[in-house]
Amino acid sequence: MKIRWTSESIRVRITPTELSRLQGGDFVQEILDFPGGGGWQRRIIPSGNVACAFGDRETLSITLTPADLTLLSDETQEGVYFHEADPSFRYYIEKDFPCAHPRPSEALESLTEAFAPNTAFNERKAKQN
Repeated sequence: MKIRWTSESIRVRITPTELSRLQGGDFVQEILDFPGGGGWQRRIIPSGNVACAFGDRETLSITLTPADLTLLSDETQEGVYFHEADPSFRYYIEKDFPCAHPRPSEALESLTEAFAPNTAFNERKAKQN
């Protein structure tokens, strides 16, 4: 699971294995422990009636409804996109596709599992070039 946030939004990217776990009814989580103590954790929970994002300074949780999970499972869809009552806050769960540009070796990033790009993804990337 990857996460990017700004003062207005949270974007989470999940792997095929994480989607499979959600489809099976399990939650997925990622924990980042800081050297010296403390840390962050984030989780996605397949739940009941309402999709929402909630948490505190250490934990972010996002719930998905069965309809959201069905949409996210559709091969033609890249993600699910939510807007709270306050329009200044948005959150998304997207499928993690292969990186469109080379990663700097200094970042020491390990390769992660990714979804095969779908037609919409490939078309959008072609327009950017």
